[in-house]
Amino acid sequence: MRTFEPLEEDILIIVDEWEAAETPEAEEFLSMLVDGLHIRFVITTRERPEWFVPRLEVYGEGLEIGVDELTMTDDEAAEVLSAAGAVAGRARVMRTAAGWPAVLGLAAMSGEVDFTSDRLVSHTLYEFLASELVASAEPETREALMLLAVASVVELERAKQLLGDGGEAALADASARGLLAITERSALFFHPLLRDLLIQRFSEVDDETRSHLLTRCRRLFEFRLWDEALSVGELSLDPVFVADAIGVALDDLLAAGRTSSLERWVMSARAAHAKGPLVSFAESEFLLRRGEFDAAVAIATQAAQDLDGDIAARADLLAARAAHLGNRPGVRDRHLAQAEENAKKHETKADLLWLKVAAAAASEDAGTEPLFDQLEKLPRGGFDHSLRVATGHIHLGLLVGRLTERLEEAEARIAALDKATDPYAQSSVLNLYASALIAAGRYGEGLAAVEKELSLAEEYGFEFVVCYGFANKTWALAGLRRLPEARRALTVLERCLSSSPDPFVECQRSIYAATLHIAEGDLERASNTLMSGQDPRAGVTQRGEHRALHALVLAALGRGREAEHYADAARHCSRGVETRALLAGASAVESIHKGNRKQALEAYEEIATLGVWNALVVAWRACPDLAAVLMEDSERRERMLPLLIGANDRDIARRAGVPIPREARPRGVLSAREREVHELIAQGLTNDEIAKLLYISLSTTKVHVKHIFEKLGVRSRIEAARLWDNERD
Repeated sequence: MRTFEPLEEDILIIVDEWEAAETPEAEEFLSMLVDGLHIRFVITTRERPEWFVPRLEVYGEGLEIGVDELTMTDDEAAEVLSAAGAVAGRARVMRTAAGWPAVLGLAAMSGEVDFTSDRLVSHTLYEFLASELVASAEPETREALMLLAVASVVELERAKQLLGDGGEAALADASARGLLAITERSALFFHPLLRDLLIQRFSEVDDETRSHLLTRCRRLFEFRLWDEALSVGELSLDPVFVADAIGVALDDLLAAGRTSSLERWVMSARAAHAKGPLVSFAESEFLLRRGEFDAAVAIATQAAQDLDGDIAARADLLAARAAHLGNRPGVRDRHLAQAEENAKKHETKADLLWLKVAAAAASEDAGTEPLFDQLEKLPRGGFDHSLRVATGHIHLGLLVGRLTERLEEAEARIAALDKATDPYAQSSVLNLYASALIAAGRYGEGLAAVEKELSLAEEYGFEFVVCYGFANKTWALAGLRRLPEARRALTVLERCLSSSPDPFVECQRSIYAATLHIAEGDLERASNTLMSGQDPRAGVTQRGEHRALHALVLAALGRGREAEHYADAARHCSRGVETRALLAGASAVESIHKGNRKQALEAYEEIATLGVWNALVVAWRACPDLAAVLMEDSERRERMLPLLIGANDRDIARRAGVPIPREARPRGVLSAREREVHELIAQGLTNDEIAKLLYISLSTTKVHVKHIFEKLGVRSRIEAARLWDNERD
């Protein structure tokens, strides 16, 4: 530009896509013009010029308008589209355009006002993107962009791994042309509309090009980029690619443990009609975690038949585990025998021995201890193996005895639970550990283990674990006398069972519901509840506990002959410590009714030796006079007091003549305001009177009363008042 006239300030010079100049000379020239001419400039560039320093903005000489300012708001986008009559599907095109003015403007001008069809990109927009953006790039860049879009790569390092040699040049070219943005944190960003276009182009390429692209995508296997490989599988629906990907990714997928990811792989394989034993293996693992045990057994069996060596043993182990959880011991043992024939690796042999210990314990087999000794003597296998040894200790504690000692052995290993990598082993030990803690009368610790178990089940999608977790939760809350919460947990458990019936858990439901009714003081209802849940598939241990508890309830009801019938059935069914402890509790209750104090004390000593203190809590709740007899001796009183406090059985302690000291009572259950309301309830005031006295609304008062009832485990104002009186004594 050459002129001999002074330039006026209202002159505007527009420089578009300045970054294309790419030379220091051009940069210096533009800097000289901006600095020397007192006119206005509008410069569009993807890179900030070095001469554009903060001083220019501070003194109002320059203004930087970034992507955020240029992006249209939803209101602005809606106004643009509405002006052209684009109403149908407007929300969808707005979401896809992500505020990009050019896309929204072309959408409004295209004449296609219905964007609800599956073809997201209209012909006009497609041509714009293809001709103005993608077509101008180098062929290598276009191919690289398509690979990145199909694999859903969002990190720079992973992009380089996928693209290999020449990847950096392609990424630089794409960035320079505005097809791809790379943030300061090395994240990649495609505009959604551009990604859709690239994926659409991938679906339209010829077979030779498609095969070439999928071959390049196999680089994802080398770097274990399974999420990206899954994206390729879902979009390509290529059966060979999907089957091969599952084959190489299987160990990592199972180690990660998350059912949602495994489900996507299985769904992708089904959609692509991918076949092969490893695909079947993955599907059976998914079904196991969903709680579909019989289907898991069937598919894992087929996979085992089509595989060889150690991987065949693993498929048989999977079938055995599903059969074990599905309460099919014959099927389980057959697959265990087949797995033993093929197991080669140390890890597989350790898994096999662990399941054999669990199977022997469930059957109350005399060979459980020797099997556990073998498991414990295996070479160190990391934290996962340590958890399995912990599980073995608890199994033996519940089967043979010395529960307290076995729990101590297990707890030294369970402390490292979070360091383990096998979520299945973690959930197994948590479930058994929670049961053992509750059986030992350590209800609060048991509840904490249950909450961790349920959290793990949610994280990894172990649907079948939820039923087990809520069974234990009902039991723990009943033990703590948090009865409203126990009823809610029982309701959740019953819903689980209605959708996924399980004889084992159904038997537990019957036992723990009866335990809840005993805590409520409703022995008749407890007896009626125990008339169900006796399915033979529940297992000998559960059936023994079920009958022993029924014997205890009937003894408390004074129906001694019936109680003895159930006690005999329990003895013939199970030799587990919980069954034996409940039978001792039944004997103690019967002895109290007959006035045989010596026999009652002998029954107490048997429970103490077994370490199953929950049986004693259930017994004194069914027959409060038992606690009075046991409390007569100072040594027993000292031993029982922590259990009474932990079980929140203040009324029973008071009835036995041993009120719980104020310092030992649980604190912090009620808030300060709730304690005020509780005191006024005890004084006999109505909700309306309490509201007026405390200057709070009636609705707020009702909420406080509801929370007080729930936290104290009471159903009426009379019960709440009685608890307040107990606190004052």
